[in-house]
Amino acid sequence: MYPITLNIENRKCVIIGGGKIAYFKAGPLLEAGAEVTVVSPEICTGFQLLEKEGKIRVLLKEVEETDYKDAFLIIVATNSTEVNERVYENVSESQLVNVISNHELGNFHIPATLNRGMLSISVSTNGASPTLAKKYGMT
Repeated sequence: MYPITLNIENRKCVIIGGGKIAYFKAGPLLEAGAEVTVVSPEICTGFQLLEKEGKIRVLLKEVEETDYKDAFLIIVATNSTEVNERVYENVSESQLVNVISNHELGNFHIPATLNRGMLSISVSTNGASPTLAKKYGMT
């Protein structure tokens, strides 16, 4: 792994999945200025509020390749191993993809990060144990 910080302002980012874990990933994307689209047949209350506020775009449907083919960054957070693997297999080599349920799929991991003003401290286990950093106060 090679650690990096990305500027995703005004970049299309797609979250596939509408539950609480997917919702948890939306906040940092929005804070970074990303254009966030959520694709899921159902969404949690948090996503409903973000959509109502005009902060995200929601596609209430099963995911299709056309939903993410032009995305810069894709986060796959469904409870279906089949859907997660299918999305991963269909992304292009130039797209960034993170599959929440399987750290071996995808080409990047999201570290736990603590922000204090302009200071950001990130901790990663390269996907092996995301809850370990969270345990020590990182989110």
